[in-house]
Formats: sequence, C-alpha cells, structure tokens
Amino acid sequence: MKFYKCLRLNRASWHDEGFIWPLRKSVEIPEAKPGGPCGVGLHLAKSINASFLYGKFPALIFEAKPLSPILGEDDTKIRVAKARLIKNITPDYVLEVNKFLAGIPAMKWLENQKSPRPEWKLFDTRAATWDAARAATWDAAGATARDAAWAAAGAAAGAAAGATARDAAWAAAGAARLAAWDAALMSRLIICQGLKLGKEHRDHIKSRWDVWQRGYGLTCNVRGVLYVYKKI
Repeated sequence: MKFYKCLRLNRASWHDEGFIWPLRKSVEIPEAKPGGPCGVGLHLAKSINASFLYGKFPALIFEAKPLSPILGEDDTKIRVAKARLIKNITPDYVLEVNKFLAGIPAMKWLENQKSPRPEWKLFDTRAATWDAARAATWDAAGATARDAAWAAAGAAAGAAAGATARDAAWAAAGAARLAAWDAALMSRLIICQGLKLGKEHRDHIKSRWDVWQRGYGLTCNVRGVLYVYKKI
C-alpha cells in the first residue's frame, strides 16, 4: 500500500513549521508509542485526497514509506515512528493552485486596467451596485448561481484549496475584499480539472474572477447579469 505526505513548499510539516522532511534520509520520532491514529509520531495519509486533510495550499505531495511498525491508524492515515519520503508526486492541479495563489498578491485591484465586458451592468461605485441589485431583488437570484457553483465545485474536488485562496485574497485585496470568495471559487475550479462539473458552473466561476482580473469589483449576479463597479 502506498502512503502520502502533504508538506509546505519547503517540505516543512504543516503541524510544525520547523520540522523539515529531508529528501533522501529517514526521519524518526523515538518517543512515539502505540495507541490511536493521532498523537506523537509521523502521520502518513492513505491517499492523495486524504493528505489534504492534514495540510493546506500551497503544498507539495510526496509518496512516503513507513520504516517502522504502524502505531495507530484510521480510515485516512497511519501513525509511525520512522519514515522517509520516496518521491515528489505533486499532481498538476495542485501545482496550478499553487501558481494561482502566488499570483493573487500581485493583482491590480480596482485599477480598471482592462476594458469592461459589454454584458456587465457597470456602475461607478459599489454602493450604486448594491442599490440597483436590491431594486432587482438580487438576493432571490444572484446568490444562487454563486452558491450552486461553490457547492458543485466543492463536491467534485473534495479538496481544501478554497479556504486558502479566500484567505490569500482577503489579505492582498485590501478594499477589494469581496474578491476573497471569488478567489476561493476559482481555486476550486482549478482542482476540478477533469472532474464532472457542469459547464454553467465553470463559466460562472470564470466570469466572476474575470471581473477582478480586469481591475473591477463584483457585487453580485442578478438573473445571469454581473453587477460590477469601478471603485469603492
């Protein structure tokens, strides 16, 4: 059976940032004792998807080999005293999420650097979009498409990049912090490559993130129309 380890980009453990896994040497926790799946020791996941339960993005995924008896386990992981990394097997979709996250801080928020899409409903300020959206009963229609895309992408992906992207955008966007949820949506879409996800959800997620990439802000979607603003 193969086992996996999700690590930071410098191969540090997510549990202890100071614990760096070497590439060609074993690591050992002598004080690890038999017991349950959690506790002192080295934790190895039973699948790539399960490895994300114990890590975040950006990340690297390694195949790992236990070098001592199993001290405890559950459906997702084992705990051992000694192990080593075999090889880096980070999937392409993880690398693309890593790249996406790295680009968020460099985005030009609300600088209107590209032409707006003709299909948008464009306003000068965010307050104006809220007023127009309320008049159009956005709460009955606009949130539905976003929430449906979020749920569908999450169910298809089964991985946890969304929260990391949301937090990255929240920290980087400043006044444009409504971008955080759309960054989380976009990261889920990247993970869904090759998975079953409706075209309507894919198109909706891409169109939302395109607003921020062009340097505008997105308030909501009203019956398929994006309500967009130039400035706060």
